[in-house]
Amino acid sequence: MNLKFTQNSIIGLKLQKNTVRLILAAIFVTAIPLIVLFSSSKIKSSLNQLNVIGSQATQQLDLEATNIIAYAKLIPTDKQLSSLITASNPSDKVKIENKLMELSGIGANIQNIIINTSDEIYHSVFLTDEEAKNILSSDWYTALYASDFIRFFYYDQNGQLYFCIRLDDISALSGEMILLIRPENFASIMTGADKTFSHYLWLNNQNTPVINCNFSDSEYAFLSEQLQGDQKSLFFGDYMFHNTHGIFLSHRSDITRWKFVAFIPYSEFLREFVPMSVILLLSLILLMILSSWLLRPVIYNIISPIETLSRHMKEFPYGDTMPLEIHTNDEIEDLSHAFNDMTDALNENIRLLLEEQKKEQILKYGLHISQINPHFIYNTMNTINYLARKGRCEDIVVVNNALICILKDSLRISEHSAFDSIACEVNVTRQYLAIQQYSYPETITITWDVDPALESCQIPKHILQPIVENSIVHGFLNDCFESLRGEDPYIHLSICSSADHAGKICITIEDNGIGINMEAYEKIVKESEHFDMENEYNRGKHIGLANIRWRLAYLLKEEQELIISPCSPHGTRVVILLPEIRDSSDHS
Repeated sequence: MNLKFTQNSIIGLKLQKNTVRLILAAIFVTAIPLIVLFSSSKIKSSLNQLNVIGSQATQQLDLEATNIIAYAKLIPTDKQLSSLITASNPSDKVKIENKLMELSGIGANIQNIIINTSDEIYHSVFLTDEEAKNILSSDWYTALYASDFIRFFYYDQNGQLYFCIRLDDISALSGEMILLIRPENFASIMTGADKTFSHYLWLNNQNTPVINCNFSDSEYAFLSEQLQGDQKSLFFGDYMFHNTHGIFLSHRSDITRWKFVAFIPYSEFLREFVPMSVILLLSLILLMILSSWLLRPVIYNIISPIETLSRHMKEFPYGDTMPLEIHTNDEIEDLSHAFNDMTDALNENIRLLLEEQKKEQILKYGLHISQINPHFIYNTMNTINYLARKGRCEDIVVVNNALICILKDSLRISEHSAFDSIACEVNVTRQYLAIQQYSYPETITITWDVDPALESCQIPKHILQPIVENSIVHGFLNDCFESLRGEDPYIHLSICSSADHAGKICITIEDNGIGINMEAYEKIVKESEHFDMENEYNRGKHIGLANIRWRLAYLLKEEQELIISPCSPHGTRVVILLPEIRDSSDHS
């Protein structure tokens, strides 16, 4: 027994797949919980680390702000400054401004100082009165002052940092003090988050962005909803929340009341797991390959006889196969013996059935192309009687010979008569026209244009005569067709090589009769698609265009084309494209 195991074996593939699935299932049962635990721990660790970094940023900001507040509290305690302001002597304003300039130079990162009392506005000499008034009348100062803040920091769009505090909260003086601070230290602390976070935002105590690093509009809109919603009180401390795109970490500076909000997209978390995922995927692939290789001998012994039996069963419909020999001493061997017996019986039954069907198809097709319109025979015999009564013996001979020629051609229904030469088909059509000129008084001009080099070519039988018959009966003898308006009726038949289709014969039959109705033509097309040979032979029904379309498609498949179109102003053109066949034996 010669058994061959191939990779196309369905049973073998199923066994391999199911085994690999079991191995993978076992791996997943153990690996997935470990991956989940590791991933959860890794994510928590990463978030805790990021939380610590965000918290450190706010703590550094608090430390810097605390130093500024501590120095701000020392300014009104200066005895010279306090006595000058309390005296409220206009001549002392220059002394106060010089003192404020001196205090600005002592304080680290302090640019200018403004003191606003109920009587006067004092500022360091580097500021003008107009600049000081502009600051005190600015929108941000007015809004924050109206909010009853005791002290607050403000960072404007120009990068200037301000610290405002009420004097009565830190001294015996009344009014407000504004420090203009160099923003470098604050900016360095706030932008230091670049090293850790790709998306972050600093908000002032009015929740207006101070620094925005890659925070998109959608992310800021979601944050604004949170700041204005029921959970806004959570932003007074460390707070973590998320949306469908990532996680937000929020930290609040207790001194400045500013908020640091960082956004971490989920994709940044996933990047850390890519190496592990690649390693796991490669391990699974290697395990699948290894398991397939180790299981191959086992699967071979199981499915080889089954595959051989399956292959023989598949090959049986496509030709003769040798008897199947399997010796496994089990049910597979019993099946092979039963299959051998069944194939012998089936081959014999198929041979007998094919012979019967071949005979039936030959007879049906022969009858299909040999059917003659009984009305045509009836009219022809009447014509012969008429000519006999008139004593026109020569015409009787012509008509009788033509009828004999047509009948003789129609009765050739052997298996080799599906095709005939163009010369024979033209001759039969000429004989038909010879009879018609005696049957009808109308004179129809018939013009022939047949390439002599194509007369030996083979075409399906009874293609030309039925179309010429349709042109005469339906084109010129139709009761609805009144006249040609002075034109002479004609039928032009042309047979030549196609100029547009190499190796094709073009047959054109054109008349100037009533013309084809396109609705009737569409009906003909549908009839040819579902043609019934037996119903076509109802008594009195002639071979029509549907019959011709069906026979062309039956014999030549996609190699032929039948095109019917109306002519202008009236008439019909039938164009048939056929392959140029020199030997009819190939298409019998």
